[in-house]
Amino acid sequence: MRLVPLLLLLAVAPLSAQVRGVELYQLLGKEIPAKTTGTTRLPWLPGGGYLESAPDSVRGGRAFFRVDPTGKRVPLFDDKTVTRIISEYTRLSGKETRGLPFTIFTWESNNSAIGFSAGGNRYAYQLAGGTLLKLGLPAKTGPFDIGQDGAAGAFSPDFTRYAFVRDYDNLWVFDVASGKEELIGKGTSEDNTIGFLNAGQWFTWSPDSRRIAYLKASQSGTKTPALHGLTKPSSIEYFRYPYTTDSTARMEVWVADLDSKQQVKLTTSTVENPWIREITWLPGGKEVAWQVLGQWQDRLELNAGDATTGANRQLMLDRDTAFMTDEHSFRLLADGKRFLWLSERTGWRHIYLYDHVAGKLVKPLTSGEWEVEQIEGVDESGGWVYFTAAANLGLDRQLFRVKLDGTGLTKLTSEDGVHSISMDATAHWFVDDYSSIASPRTVSLRSADGKLVRILATTSLDRVKELGLETPELMMVKGADGVTDISGIVFKPAGFDPAKKYPMIVYVYGGPHVKSVHNSFETIDSRARWAQLGFIVAEFDARGTPGRGKAFNAGNFLQLGQTDVDDQAAAARALSRLKPWIDSTRVGVTGISHGGYLTLMMVLRYPDVYQVGVATAPLTDLGNGPRQYTGWNMRTPASNPDGYAKANPVALAATLRSRLLIQHGTNDRNAVLGNTLQFARKAIDAGRPLDMMIYPEGDHVFVGKDAAHGLKGMLGYFLEHLQPEGWDHSLAVLWQ
Repeated sequence: MRLVPLLLLLAVAPLSAQVRGVELYQLLGKEIPAKTTGTTRLPWLPGGGYLESAPDSVRGGRAFFRVDPTGKRVPLFDDKTVTRIISEYTRLSGKETRGLPFTIFTWESNNSAIGFSAGGNRYAYQLAGGTLLKLGLPAKTGPFDIGQDGAAGAFSPDFTRYAFVRDYDNLWVFDVASGKEELIGKGTSEDNTIGFLNAGQWFTWSPDSRRIAYLKASQSGTKTPALHGLTKPSSIEYFRYPYTTDSTARMEVWVADLDSKQQVKLTTSTVENPWIREITWLPGGKEVAWQVLGQWQDRLELNAGDATTGANRQLMLDRDTAFMTDEHSFRLLADGKRFLWLSERTGWRHIYLYDHVAGKLVKPLTSGEWEVEQIEGVDESGGWVYFTAAANLGLDRQLFRVKLDGTGLTKLTSEDGVHSISMDATAHWFVDDYSSIASPRTVSLRSADGKLVRILATTSLDRVKELGLETPELMMVKGADGVTDISGIVFKPAGFDPAKKYPMIVYVYGGPHVKSVHNSFETIDSRARWAQLGFIVAEFDARGTPGRGKAFNAGNFLQLGQTDVDDQAAAARALSRLKPWIDSTRVGVTGISHGGYLTLMMVLRYPDVYQVGVATAPLTDLGNGPRQYTGWNMRTPASNPDGYAKANPVALAATLRSRLLIQHGTNDRNAVLGNTLQFARKAIDAGRPLDMMIYPEGDHVFVGKDAAHGLKGMLGYFLEHLQPEGWDHSLAVLWQ
């Protein structure tokens, strides 16, 4: 009669012995319980197919193959090419090699050559001519931009010259044969002067290797100090930083003819249209194209200029009632006559076809109240454009295709969730990397019509189930206006008990260029890991985030810290009402960068909703923000004084009622340390409690030991002040 109770005891024992709490938090930092096995990406090759390599049993080294997705496998390099590379390498290096002298290589010069490194030197093999070149480099290159020490250089298509930036501002050309250097122009790097412009490449070679087009910027921006306190004595480094209150740097486009030594200026920016980006050579190498962005980022021109005469023409003009968010929207078609363009001119991002020879719109290819995300591939011979688009209020991402005449719109992916697409160069095949909130990652190879070729990788949830991890829950609640749907995601700890009350951490970013909540597999996300310490963790995409049309994206236009913060507070309150297991008296909020700024605004404006906050690398006064990041949504303090006044945490510091920790690095070049110091001064003067953690030499995004310490500091602060069940044990283990 005792057998049944004993069996029941044995069945229950493993469950009661499951890892929980801080121990599970630590375990999730050491292992990935949802393991994906198989091939998760295919290295697509120019001309179609993908790359495989294997040991070369005949020559030695590695052999490379072009694999057709149907399974056909042929050598990438024929015997003649392999023999030629080996013999030329032996001649140039003086070193004997049985097989190819490289195990990895890159495609260069519009796929007409391959590049590789061997024996401490760089080489390029020109496929058409069968010539191997040993590529010399200048003794000193870089830095190009703040925090970037690399060369930021590029060889000319024929590999006879190498262009590079030295000491931020100076564009040089190095002659590979002679080793001589020539200064081409000054002011040719971003170096924070333009401020998060994301201008694309600052210089680009002409197809014939004779000329180089380059951007030039006035380098007279405001000098901002960075404290280096670990040296004896401490030192201060000044770097250029364009505040929202600064005037905009002048920019120009130049073309240098390296043979004739003549230079032609194609354009100069104006006060009304100050920013130039995305320089590129048009087919044939006669003209250079560039984009000009208006001072409020509500106007965008695509222009072209004759590289010899400097004569300009306009290819396209786009406008927006708020701000332009599209970057890298210009895609030339191989016919050399047309280009594709992404625009939000209707309030929704769609694809437009232009004739760049005539400089006129041919037709829109897509339309409707939904958003194109990006173009994934173009099959000009078949007449198809492949693109991903947002669906389900931006929660899902699906692959579509449409004909170049605007007909035949077809959805190619079927499962709800997020599909990340990698398409081959011919747009005949694609890899679909898919997951949803309930479905783990699956990677499949498909033909262009969406038909399955084979499964490449799958993900096992055995360990996830063994650990008892909770599947996150997607939510939809109303915003502050009581009408707008706000999407959210909620994470619970393993062993969740709905009869208990849990404190909640809200993670926020909320920037106008980032959407955080998706219908993708998040069960092992970092937010899920935080939840194991006894928290409910939530995140919401309030008005002001992308993926749902311009009206939603511009919901906080000229009003940062207002509509977005109101929506965040309304969403947190709604969630607490819907979920009785959330303790609304124990709610914290945390974020970094823009999320750090919103954290401050949320605890200052809604202390009844958020009793605790941890802000990392925040802006505390948008006037202390970078011109091109803050300005596109808020414009300038002079043009939007009321918006800046209401968006200013420093002005609200004296009202601080919540517990608040600010983490900031002394070497932050994005949100400079002065933000936190100015906020701290106001809080001190008002006698308000404030905790701070300053990271010597810490960057905007913490790395290494700073990152580990910052994470423990954030979670430890919430453990101490929100006090989930077993918080004191968790806090002790966290820091041991």
